[in-house]
Amino acid sequence: MNQPHPIALKTERLQNSGILPALRSVLTFPFAYNLWWKTVGGPAWAQVLASEYIQPKIGSRILEMGCGPGTLAGYFQQSEYVGCDISSKYIEIARKRFPRAQFVCERVSKFSLDQQQSFDTVLAIGIVHHLDDREASQLFQIAQAALKPAGKLITFDGVWTQNQSAAARWFLARDRGKFVRNEMEYVRLASQIFGDVKPTIREDLLRIPYTHLILECFRS
Repeated sequence: MNQPHPIALKTERLQNSGILPALRSVLTFPFAYNLWWKTVGGPAWAQVLASEYIQPKIGSRILEMGCGPGTLAGYFQQSEYVGCDISSKYIEIARKRFPRAQFVCERVSKFSLDQQQSFDTVLAIGIVHHLDDREASQLFQIAQAALKPAGKLITFDGVWTQNQSAAARWFLARDRGKFVRNEMEYVRLASQIFGDVKPTIREDLLRIPYTHLILECFRS
């Protein structure tokens, strides 16, 4: 029988004390979000994401849907980067941090593209598990329309698996996203729009126990 991870036990005490719900509210503020991101090992997984999955080339065009405070923009400074997020607080910070990038304040499912806009890579990092099936399908449709021929969408979300640790399941159950799915459910949604979908499970990307699913969705 899996024993709860020590961090999970500490977090359960925070939940019972009312501190954890307050933390979730605080994370809507850019400074708190960035601090939490660094604490759990965000820079390390971002480097893995950039080097192993995105592999940007000089001058490549990247669209990030649900970009938050522009955390990933710094990894693509030799690319043409466009970020979209619903939070005006996040977008304000992102524009100050990365004035050469372009940021749009709009809900992901409502984001509109000019006919001249096309991208080599579209990113939806930690966003699909915040969307119900209808909005998630809209995201995949928007991403597919935004991509150049042979471009790809990359999504990155928490995922339920049969053999994940009790600690990973505990943290995942307390994620702010209300629509965490299993691998088949994510793939099903993506496959309605993309004919070529490659899923990868990762459990080594954060300092806390967590299970992630990376989808690489190729426009054929």
